[in-house]
Amino acid sequence: MDAQKVMLFSLAMRLSSFVNLAMLILVSVSASASPSASVATGVTFFHSSAAQAGSFEAANNNVNEGSVISAEKQNQSVNFKRDEKINVAVAANFAKPLKSVAEQFTELTGIEVAVTVSSSGTLYAQIQHGASFDVFLSADRARPQALVDNNLVHHGNLVDYAKGKLAFVYAGDLSSQAFSEISSKTSSGRSCDQIARTSTKDTTAQINVQLTDCLSKQLVQLMENPQNKVAIANPKLAPYGDAAQQTLQNLSLWQQFLPHRVMGKNVLQTLQFYTTGSVKGAFVAYSSALDLPANLSSDLPTNFNSAVNTESTEAITVIVPVPETLYQPIIQSLVVNSKTVATLSPNLFEPLPIKNAAAPVDEPVHKGDNVEPTRAFRLSDAKGVSSPSLFVQYLMSQGVQHSLIEWGYEPTIASGVGN
Repeated sequence: MDAQKVMLFSLAMRLSSFVNLAMLILVSVSASASPSASVATGVTFFHSSAAQAGSFEAANNNVNEGSVISAEKQNQSVNFKRDEKINVAVAANFAKPLKSVAEQFTELTGIEVAVTVSSSGTLYAQIQHGASFDVFLSADRARPQALVDNNLVHHGNLVDYAKGKLAFVYAGDLSSQAFSEISSKTSSGRSCDQIARTSTKDTTAQINVQLTDCLSKQLVQLMENPQNKVAIANPKLAPYGDAAQQTLQNLSLWQQFLPHRVMGKNVLQTLQFYTTGSVKGAFVAYSSALDLPANLSSDLPTNFNSAVNTESTEAITVIVPVPETLYQPIIQSLVVNSKTVATLSPNLFEPLPIKNAAAPVDEPVHKGDNVEPTRAFRLSDAKGVSSPSLFVQYLMSQGVQHSLIEWGYEPTIASGVGN
């Protein structure tokens, strides 16, 4: 009897093992056949990249130096896509626009873009020490030009891609009484907000004079309290910090400012000091100031924004565009990081005119010919053009250049590739 029980128990255990094995095989087959299972890694990577992009868009509060990978997207309009990746280094002030441009470029070409964000000075030093960036977008012209002068990149790879603007942001009590006090202290008897609202009645020179006076008075008022701090980006590393220093020196306020100074390594960290309440005011890129909380007055002209509520006694944010007469123009340049000349012309993202749809894209067009625009961009037309060159062409295309206005920049050219 005991022997029979042992045999039955052994048989049951073997049967259980066979059942478990069969279930394991079925699960494995099902997983391999499931489309969602086969792309699980890709979806996770995509969502991880999207999550990075989300935190990057809120960069003005949280973005630090680092890398962001533009998400790959399918676009059926292109004949094929390049399975390549380029590394782009960008000054902190231009990080958010570049993220948008990189995603559009990846969608159009399939070329993945890894973006590294830091101050212009830091990125320049890294390239000097051999960093393998394919493209470097600086916040000034001096550092890309220095790479050319030191024979680290080809002189034909230098391009001006945007013109930046400086702004001063500060927290102030703009209740009715305080608002009147600030207005009475300006030579025109008007606040910065009022100056901007009537800008159509004044010349640019008049507006600059009035805004200069207003900015000076507000800085003096802010620095009357020894506890108040004002942030600027490091002038030695960040061109916007250099512009802020020039502004304060031209206002004869640099020495008075020094006890109140808080220094950021780039403009994003400088703005972060302001948004977290660590400082009462900050000199930042105008484009970065546009990302402040969306409680700004919607009926102000594009050259001025301020959160004004004369019925409130709470601290609000005022954004003062710094007159360009107070600092040297901020021309932002890039270089393709190669000693070989980049292919930047013709720009394949522009609708080049041809005689007929069957003609080659590079066929010359003579004045008086009956021409019509070519087809939309096709990657097959870009044979022999490097991916970094293509990226710069896209950034310098008319559509992308025009879109920079919405980001708070001025395009450097009307069309094509700038010099």
